[in-house]
Amino acid sequence: MTAGHDQVLLSGWGKFVRLLLVAGSVVSIIIGINLVLDGVYEVGTFSTTQMYQTAKNPLIGMLIGILATALVQSSTTTTTLTVTAVGTGLVSVQVAIPIILGANIGTTITAMLVAFSYMSERREFKKAFSIAAMHLWFNTLVIIFLFTLEQLFHPLQFLSGLIAEEITDHSNGALPTSNFMTMLFDPLINFIGTNGLIGLIDYRNVAAVICIAVGIALILCAVRVMRTQLRVIAAATVTSIMDKVVNPENSPQATALSNLWSFFLGFVFTLLVTASSVTIASMQPVSVAGSVKQKPLLGVILGANVGTTVTAMFATFAVVGAHGAFAIQAALVHVIVNLTGAILVLCIPQLANLIIRLSQKTANLTARSYSATLVVIGAAYILVPSLLLLLYALL
Repeated sequence: MTAGHDQVLLSGWGKFVRLLLVAGSVVSIIIGINLVLDGVYEVGTFSTTQMYQTAKNPLIGMLIGILATALVQSSTTTTTLTVTAVGTGLVSVQVAIPIILGANIGTTITAMLVAFSYMSERREFKKAFSIAAMHLWFNTLVIIFLFTLEQLFHPLQFLSGLIAEEITDHSNGALPTSNFMTMLFDPLINFIGTNGLIGLIDYRNVAAVICIAVGIALILCAVRVMRTQLRVIAAATVTSIMDKVVNPENSPQATALSNLWSFFLGFVFTLLVTASSVTIASMQPVSVAGSVKQKPLLGVILGANVGTTVTAMFATFAVVGAHGAFAIQAALVHVIVNLTGAILVLCIPQLANLIIRLSQKTANLTARSYSATLVVIGAAYILVPSLLLLLYALL
């Protein structure tokens, strides 16, 4: 069976059940965010802020973002949790920005690991890994540029702050959805949280920490379930359209598509599956199957990076209280970073060509030794950030 016909076909009932799971995941994310808010307000921001003192150093904050995202395999999860932390007043936007930037680098590990499923044939591995390398080099170059710019002039903080101020201008720092969310979910949070079942624990600080932990666990599980179910629902459609539009062997007109159209495809499909890594990994079999031009694939990667910002933006509307403006500001930083990077690459052909050349050289280099490549990936994303964070904490 060819890759283009190897698809997941669902019955109407199967789609309905999975859509129910998606809806349940959305509700779980909202409940999780509000449980975290409840726990933080109970224990007090002074106590909980101690957990995030190390992130005040921008480089350390970036390392936290890289490590956390590499471990949970989802920049959406890391960003959503960071936005939630900002919404509680636990983390400032200034501290959150490097973590969000680091998450953009950490998410590139997934496609690289997926490429190893092609290691039985070295030529196929090179093509698959070149897709992952494009994701890596695009994110790394853009993040290095924007991180340096942010430390010097703070444009991300300034621009996101202006937009957030406009959104919350008439609600005293709270989001327009704050009252609605409070009315809808307060009874349930009061039943479960520190004023309810969890609050039955005698020690208030312990109850607050458990409330925060339960909220974080709900967010983690809900994002993963939602991503998995949406990926299954959209699998056949995504694979079919990607083959027809991006793969020139299946569609002679594919080479005539503009980079902007490829960008749009990547954006839409990432909205469907809520994970840029899934969209990018789906390009690997397309690349392996035929002589696909690299620029349309790069366009898909750019769109996927922008599409992945939507979930965290959605999560901000579940934040209640006076810190809503800061929560949406942090989410907007994620949008601005990925959109700025996409615009730069789409408008500067030399930059796109540089990313493609670097990705091809990286793929050629990694194909020489699979074991050495795995060691380098593990060290770069997990071992080195962990050791540096440990050393920083001890000092």
